[in-house]
Amino acid sequence: MSSLNDTPAPDPRSRELVPAAAFFLPLVALGLLLPAYSLLAVNQHLLLAVNVLALNFCLGLGGQASLAQGAFCGMGAYLSALVVSACPESAAITLPVIIVVVFVFGALVSYPMEQLGEGFLAMATLGVSLIFTNVVLSLPELTGGGEGMVLHVPITLPGIGALQGDRLHYFLFLGLLALGAYLYVTMRSTRLGRALMACREDPLAAAACGVSRPRVRALAFGLGAGLSALAGALYAHYAGFISPNQFDLHLSLKALLFLVIGGPGRLYTPLIAVLLLETLLSEAQLLGEARTMAHGLLLAAALLFDPERRLPGLASLVPRSLRR
Repeated sequence: MSSLNDTPAPDPRSRELVPAAAFFLPLVALGLLLPAYSLLAVNQHLLLAVNVLALNFCLGLGGQASLAQGAFCGMGAYLSALVVSACPESAAITLPVIIVVVFVFGALVSYPMEQLGEGFLAMATLGVSLIFTNVVLSLPELTGGGEGMVLHVPITLPGIGALQGDRLHYFLFLGLLALGAYLYVTMRSTRLGRALMACREDPLAAAACGVSRPRVRALAFGLGAGLSALAGALYAHYAGFISPNQFDLHLSLKALLFLVIGGPGRLYTPLIAVLLLETLLSEAQLLGEARTMAHGLLLAAALLFDPERRLPGLASLVPRSLRR
């Protein structure tokens, strides 16, 4: 007679089936029922949701606050636009290469900054965001500069053909969001995920157990960067036009804001916050450019009133006398 200890432990991913179905099935129905023309705005919200999920790899698992998510998304957009426009049949190879390139770049940004201590990565990613915008603006013959870049070539995959249409891209972004959620859940239950959470909760104890905080955090940061780059590449060919304003610091701040509202480390509540609150904010056209200020004020409030210190990197930039 076998003992109770012989019973295999349940797969942690199985516990995510019900919340995953509750989140994704209504979105699938929404994509089937809404008219195609109304999916344009929804696709932009899904792009932001993917960036929020990508940031959750960095902040939710590793405790790294990043202000470069928009820049990583823009890197994917511009790299794909330049390469695929020159060689339309190369998309099947170009997209994986872009993911790897931006993954490596993100890891190389994270690793040395983590060795310096808390707060340095947040400042470094702010620099990455500003440098990316300046590079795009300074190369108008290549990127179109401030006037933007028009793309006439859709992504074409062997055996599938050209990826075109609002509804098709809705399900592409939704599929990318589902893939990212699956990777997040899987990674959270692996040795790497446990090491990341240990570094987030108690760095000294993690180091005593032999965990290299710079190394494991660099991997998580690179994964978040690569996911944002893939989303940016898909969006560039879908929209047919890209400009540096679409991937500036505003996008990074919005991703960070919605992740803080939903809760770093939680999977679905930040995504729900994006789809609901961003829809409401996008309807507030009377605010105009003041929406950027509103996002900044909300983020500042999150830094000041953060009792759980969910933003260790950015919170260290705020004087202790101002924190609550």
